[in-house]
Amino acid sequence: MTSTTPMPAAADFMSRTVHTLRPEAEISDAVGVLTRYLCSGAPVLDAEGGILGVLTHEGCMQALSGAVFNGEEPGRVADHMAREFAVVEPTADLFRVVSMFSNQCGRRVLVIDGGRVVGIVTRSDTLRALHQLRQPRTSDITIESVALGWSALTP
Repeated sequence: MTSTTPMPAAADFMSRTVHTLRPEAEISDAVGVLTRYLCSGAPVLDAEGGILGVLTHEGCMQALSGAVFNGEEPGRVADHMAREFAVVEPTADLFRVVSMFSNQCGRRVLVIDGGRVVGIVTRSDTLRALHQLRQPRTSDITIESVALGWSALTP
């Protein structure tokens, strides 16, 4: 990253399409959403859009394995959602998001603005943002830098 390249904010690299679940939904319906949209987890929202938790693959596997192996009722999303989850505001910079993942915050960070989910940042989104910072930007390449590089290659 050069001194002219600004640090991206979460809003710059988050996924804006967020598939959400309701707490009263059946686990089997929630599994259908997660597998259809290839999500490893989804925020659980109340009727007003407030965040109650996050349902993850782990929660779904626990519910379904109890049903398959022990004959238990799989239950509803509210029974298996995680109530602790990582959140960040849209203006949080890439460094902060990387730090959160480095501190084992899970597989996703919800991006919250005004108490509402406006996006989600996954580890893949974060890795992509880091990788893009390492790529030369056309605006950072000058004729002088090309000439200097070329002259170093020619005898």
